[in-house]
Amino acid sequence: MTVTIADVARHAGVSRSTVSYVLSGNRTISPETTRRVEQSIETLGFRPHAGARSIRTRRTGVIAMALPMVYGPHNQVQMPYVWAALTAAQESGLKVLMLTDDDGEAAIRDAVASALVDGVMLMEVQRQDPRIPLLTELKRPAVLVGSPDDPHGLPRVDFDFALAARACAEHLHDNGHTRVGYLGQAPEAFGRDVAYAVHAREAVLAALETGGRPAVWAACEPAPGGVVRALDDLLAREPDLTALIVYNERVLPLVMERLAGMGCAVPGDISVIAICPDDEAERCTPPLTSVSLPAEELARAAVRSLARRIRGEELPASTLLAPTLKPRASTGPVRPD
Repeated sequence: MTVTIADVARHAGVSRSTVSYVLSGNRTISPETTRRVEQSIETLGFRPHAGARSIRTRRTGVIAMALPMVYGPHNQVQMPYVWAALTAAQESGLKVLMLTDDDGEAAIRDAVASALVDGVMLMEVQRQDPRIPLLTELKRPAVLVGSPDDPHGLPRVDFDFALAARACAEHLHDNGHTRVGYLGQAPEAFGRDVAYAVHAREAVLAALETGGRPAVWAACEPAPGGVVRALDDLLAREPDLTALIVYNERVLPLVMERLAGMGCAVPGDISVIAICPDDEAERCTPPLTSVSLPAEELARAAVRSLARRIRGEELPASTLLAPTLKPRASTGPVRPD
C-alpha cells in the first residue's frame, strides 16, 4: 500500500498543506510541528517525491562528470574511471550526469544554470583549463581530477607522479641503468596540454636527470606505426639505451612486440617499467615491472571528495594517491659488455 501525503497529515494531526510546507521549506513551520510531521514520515515509511526533496534541500542528488570523450583506443582507458565513478556515486546516494561535449564550458554552464547538478567532477584537466575559472565563477561545489597550473582554490585529486617517477628512476639506478628512455602519452594529449601527460613526462625526466642519467623521451601514438616511430626516435638519439619507462598503457603490447621484432630481449637487452594499472602490466610477456596506477581508486576518491564538498565539508587542497612499485620479470641488471 502506497503511503500518501494525506496519510502523513492524518497521522501527524496536521493539514496536507502543512506536510507539503515541511517537505518544501516554502513556509516557516514551528519546530514542534516539523518534528511531528517528520516522525510520521519515518513511522509510515513515506517516500517524498524527488522533486519535493530537491526543493527542500536545494539539491538534486546528481553530480556532473565533465569528461570530453576521446574516440579511438584512448577511449578504453577512460572507461575504468567512468565505471568506478558511477559505482562510487551510487554508494554515496548520487547519480551521475555525463558531460562529454568537446565544448566543456558550455555544457557545465548549462548544467549548473539549469540547477541539474549539485556539483561537478572535472576530468581530463589541462594545465591551463578554461573550465576551472568558470567553475569558480559559478560557485558550485567542484573537484578536479588532475593538477592544473592554477586550481583557483578548487580541491584536486591526483596520482603522485613525482613519487612514481622517483620509484622508477631509483629502481633502474639500483640495477645499473644509466641510459634510459621515456615513452609518453599520444601527441594529441600533449597538444591539448593535458596535465597528467605533461606532469608525468616532466617528473620522469627530472628524476632521471637528478641521478645524472641522460634522458630522452618521445610521445607515442597508440598504433603499430606510432610505436615504431617513437622507438626509432629514442634509439636514434640514444643508441645505448638499456631501459625504458612507458606511461601509455595502450601501447604496452605493441612496444613488447616491436622490441621482440628488433631482437631486443626483455630484460636481457633492455629493461621495461610501465606506469599503468596492475592488470595491464601482468598481461604483457614477460609481465612488466610497474608502478601501479590506481585509476579506479582515483575516480572513487574524487566522487567521495565531491560528495563531502556538497555536504559543506572542508577538503584538503590536494589529495595525492601514492604509487607502489611492483618488480616483475621485465627489469634486471645491465648486461656486461
